Amino acid sequence: MLASALAMGCGAQVIDGRSHEPDAAPADAAEIDAPSDDAPPLSIDGAIARCASRTVFLNFDGQALQKGPSDATLNRASWMNNATGAAPPYLNGNGNRNAQIQAITDGVRAALAQFPVTVVTTRPISRSYVMVVFGGQMGNVGANYTSAVNALDCDDAQPNDVAWVSDSVAPTQLAINFAVGAIGFGLGLTATADSNDCMCAWDNNCQPNANAPCRLGAPIARDPNARQKCPTASPSQDEVAVFRKAFCE
Repeated sequence: MLASALAMGCGAQVIDGRSHEPDAAPADAAEIDAPSDDAPPLSIDGAIARCASRTVFLNFDGQALQKGPSDATLNRASWMNNATGAAPPYLNGNGNRNAQIQAITDGVRAALAQFPVTVVTTRPISRSYVMVVFGGQMGNVGANYTSAVNALDCDDAQPNDVAWVSDSVAPTQLAINFAVGAIGFGLGLTATADSNDCMCAWDNNCQPNANAPCRLGAPIARDPNARQKCPTASPSQDEVAVFRKAFCE
């Protein structure tokens, strides 16, 4: 079950437990380098075409974090309550761990394949990537929320976001949906009231569909009752266009 919680500050966000303050813009983020070997190429009309502005790093191996302006390259997250924290490896000791990791990775790749976004499970050598850390509980990473967290960045000023998803998120499809929603929240997308949309439950009362891949609305109404909102945003958001602009332009 998702436990909705009040976010702290205009930039904090929650998805059953995610909060975040907007991050400072990073200095001179470099262009994305060649994708990691663990990301199979996607073919469009027989030719490989990838979005090259930014990539997604799914970190399942455990990660020490520090509180500060969010920057995946420095393992810093602005949403932390503590000066330091550490997520243990995802599902550490679980015999089904490798299968779960593969399922999440495949699911996130499928959700972003329409662009297509490069999704890897080893840290990129580029300086421009979003890191989603999987593993542990809220106390391990100093989060305010139980299931997932990222910062609402209304202007997408910080391209190197750091998000977190808990071990406790189940089923696997919900972990996939939360990861996509966390990325979107860091791009300035806010909560929607559609249970099948990827931004459902990001600090509002929407109850997400945990058994089906979430969708990116194009366009879809923002929830006017969401606790995290962007002051100058229009009543609706084109989630596909926002992802394409962030990762492909």
